[in-house]
Amino acid sequence: MGTRTFMTAALAVLAVAACGGRRPVIGVVLPETGAASVYGASIKSGVQLAFAGLAANPATTIAIEFRDSASDPTRAAGAAEVLYRSGALLVIGGATTAEARAILPIAEKYERLLLSPSASAPELTRGSPFVARVYPSDELEGVAAADFLARVDGSEAILIVQEDNDYTRGLLPVFLAELGNRGGRVAAVLRTDEAGWEDRLRLALAGGRTAGVYVCGYGDAILAALMAIDAASFEGVVCTTSAINAAPFLRRAGALAEGVVFPLAGLDLATRDEPARTFIRRYHETYDLFPDTYAAHGYDAALVAVAVLEGKRPRSGAEVRSRLHALRGRRGVMGELAFDERGNVQIELRLHEVLNGKVQPCGRCTAGGGHDASPVEVTR
Repeated sequence: MGTRTFMTAALAVLAVAACGGRRPVIGVVLPETGAASVYGASIKSGVQLAFAGLAANPATTIAIEFRDSASDPTRAAGAAEVLYRSGALLVIGGATTAEARAILPIAEKYERLLLSPSASAPELTRGSPFVARVYPSDELEGVAAADFLARVDGSEAILIVQEDNDYTRGLLPVFLAELGNRGGRVAAVLRTDEAGWEDRLRLALAGGRTAGVYVCGYGDAILAALMAIDAASFEGVVCTTSAINAAPFLRRAGALAEGVVFPLAGLDLATRDEPARTFIRRYHETYDLFPDTYAAHGYDAALVAVAVLEGKRPRSGAEVRSRLHALRGRRGVMGELAFDERGNVQIELRLHEVLNGKVQPCGRCTAGGGHDASPVEVTR
């Protein structure tokens, strides 16, 4: 039986097991179609790989059910409600900030856990005991980007290009506050939903008073901004968000992404550490691709979900939450699976850049310089 066939069969076994009603159920709500499907597809590939390995274990006591949000927060909330109502103790979902915000009130209503693989808005984990995430908060990403751009040589200001959505409304204020704290200045904020923003960007960059550009948005907006920056022949520093680090976006960007810097919890494809090494090998065998960080976060979310549900069946969402906080000594692909009191995973962000078509740690971005991890291929 081929690897793909095995994975499909294994997931089918888990889905059938869910019908029995005796096993703990994990729901998965991801944008498999629609505008955010690039992220959802990558995350799902990691989740599926983790659960395929789980299903191969005859002692498996956990079932899994997938739902497509179609990149629609309302549909995501509806799918999560169906899963919680049917008995799911935990839902892996909220791939985007908008979807996480929509699902969270449903999780609170049923007092069940929402585990986000990639939503990063700081406020998500500030007020509810029923949400956690395996993706770093924007409180980390915004600070890292601002710290880097505040250290760009010269007295010129930073030009900001913003895609207006829930994600950037959480990230940009963190960036702006930290940039100001570090003495940086903002030349202007250009929103990509406003007519003529490309022309205003070209004029601003032509003035010669811009030290760098910060592009705050998801993949498609980042690509549009990179095209406009390239058309303006700007040779300064360009920094963006970790949302660029999905393989399809990097392939589409090609040479436009060269030299672009972004904060990232990096994935070293040459690592010998477990479980990352086995994950990378199995991912390549299964999909004939190397994983990006969204696939890795999806895999880690599945590992966390299994860890908090294994053993004696939890009696409540509060007990699931307690088990989450008690996780110690378990490692995921991206680092230790440990969470703070608000449900934020404790992993480190580092600045990365695209060089010669590869994503790698940014040696010029830190005082010490140098690269200490193997580069990740952008092209496949």
